[in-house]
Amino acid sequence: MQFITAGLRVFQLIFTIIVLALSVKLAKGQEVGSVPAETGYAAFTGGFGILAAIVGIAALFVDSLDGLVTMVLDGVSGLALLAGGIVYAVRLRGTSCSDYYTTWDNVLLNGGCIKLNSEDFVRCAYTKGQLKPRCTSATADAAFMFLGFVMCVAVVGASFVFRGRR
Repeated sequence: MQFITAGLRVFQLIFTIIVLALSVKLAKGQEVGSVPAETGYAAFTGGFGILAAIVGIAALFVDSLDGLVTMVLDGVSGLALLAGGIVYAVRLRGTSCSDYYTTWDNVLLNGGCIKLNSEDFVRCAYTKGQLKPRCTSATADAAFMFLGFVMCVAVVGASFVFRGRR
């Protein structure tokens, strides 16, 4: 039973590490203005998911951590990851990573924009060739937030089913 929970925890940890890494990469790429709130929240969900996974892994060895505390921590982490995934999916809706015209004005992808000379001309930080990798990273970030949510649900389910069985 512990092997199943340990395996789920490892995947939970891997997915949330990827969420944090992709979110930090996107945040570091912000050239103009501040980082979008969605990107900051995604980084938070990755960090919180890592914390939940580490506490869950520690609970496999320390009996006092096992139980309601880890289930609540995993549940909150799962909800945060789900919310982040939904926000990213909504923000990326209608974008195609291979189509420049659907990505250039997306706040998650363009690295910030400034208006030059008049209200009609906008200059964004990233050009056509630079947007595709950022779009791919943001899309992967959303996918891994959803996968992290699935792992949190699986861990809570496994913890509930296997509780008391050691």
